[in-house]
Order: sequence, then C-alpha cells, then structure tokens
Amino acid sequence: MFRGISKASLDDRGRFAMPARFRDGLRARSDSKLVITIDRQDKCLLLYPDNEWLAVEKRLERLSNLNPAVRQLQRMLMGFAIDVELEGNGRVLIPPILRDYAGIDKAVMVMGQSNKLELWSEDVLQAQLVEWAGEGNRALDDLEELDGIQL
Repeated sequence: MFRGISKASLDDRGRFAMPARFRDGLRARSDSKLVITIDRQDKCLLLYPDNEWLAVEKRLERLSNLNPAVRQLQRMLMGFAIDVELEGNGRVLIPPILRDYAGIDKAVMVMGQSNKLELWSEDVLQAQLVEWAGEGNRALDDLEELDGIQL
C-alpha cells in the first residue's frame, strides 16, 4: 500500500530517485517492473507496479470498444502506457512524452494512492490543491460510496 507524498528532483535524462518510502514496496510488489501512463482526469501520471497494471489492463480489455467513451479511455490509458524499471540505484525514468503531458520538468511530486503512485509537476499540483480547496465538499456531495465513512 502506497501513501504519503514526497518531492524528488529529475536529472538531465528525466530520471528521479524513487523516494525511500515507496522504493521497497515497489520492488517487493513488482520485481522492479513498473508501468507509467497518463491520468485521464488530471494532469498527472499514474505509476503502477506491473502486476497492478496488468489487472487494470485486463479490466479495460473486457470493456466494449464499440462504445466511444470506452474507446477513448482505452486509448488514453493503454495507448500512453510505457513499461519502465526501478533501476538498481532506485531511479525511474519518466519518458519525455509523459513528462511533457504532465508538465514535469525539474522536480516531481510522488503521491501514494494505495495500489499506485501519482506523479505530479509541483506547480500543477499546487494549482490543483487550490482548485480542490475552492470546490469544498461539492464534488463529494453526490457520492453515495462515501455514506457512513468517517475521517
């Protein structure tokens, strides 16, 4: 399970040192094989241990691509999915096309999301936090799934 947030710097090749809080869990859950893809809703990237990604991919493959919304989702998530590796020294390469999509330049914010990690540009994440705070609970009001949850 991945939780928490850390900041990491990118080198000239677009690699960052995976924060220690996530590194061992990634190695244990994926044998250092990872998949990075784009998030369809937010301007960030999703980094999955390989086995978690395979489960997502299987669910996406079962959906009918005759539905235009499904086809778009498959194109976005599977079409941009790139296999990467957690190198022996703990670094991960973010491919240029994905860095460009997310606006990641000098630093990356690595945020745990249970079965995956989100990779954010620091500036994009700060702007998103302001937007989320401005929305208050309106975005959550209609979610029946949250009934009965106490935080």
